[in-house]
Amino acid sequence: MIVIGLGSPFLTDDSVGPRVVRELVRQGCDGVRLVESHAGGMLLLEELAGTRRAVIVDALVDVRREPGEVVVSGVENHSRNASCGHDCTLTQALAMGRAMGLSLPANEHIHLVAITAGDVTTFSEQLTAPVQAALVGACSAVREILAGDFQSGQREMS
Repeated sequence: MIVIGLGSPFLTDDSVGPRVVRELVRQGCDGVRLVESHAGGMLLLEELAGTRRAVIVDALVDVRREPGEVVVSGVENHSRNASCGHDCTLTQALAMGRAMGLSLPANEHIHLVAITAGDVTTFSEQLTAPVQAALVGACSAVREILAGDFQSGQREMS
């Protein structure tokens, strides 16, 4: 099992994925590989290769949602960094990796935990207040998935 926190540590709320991973490291997650990554798309294949289950934590840019909302879904949805504008979406990367013979988790064994961002363009190492407050919920969502208590389908968490 792997948990990948995506995002830039220098772009305000874009750093929420790595911050969730750091909090999980602080809390302790036995038997789980916790990784910070700064790029998605094809670059995620290296981290996912050889795993059976994965959680990807990332910022979500969605003006229809309030900053700080935590959304749990499968790989069919997009977050800020899981898809890379320079190469392909996560689902395309997974399909290409499988075609190349990589041992990757099945799509249904990959969960996306996305936190709606308020600001992903300002150079700062501080999260906005709503996203900072969402860290607890995001960590809880990841732990629920790790425990196998997560029910399939997209949902919001408070």
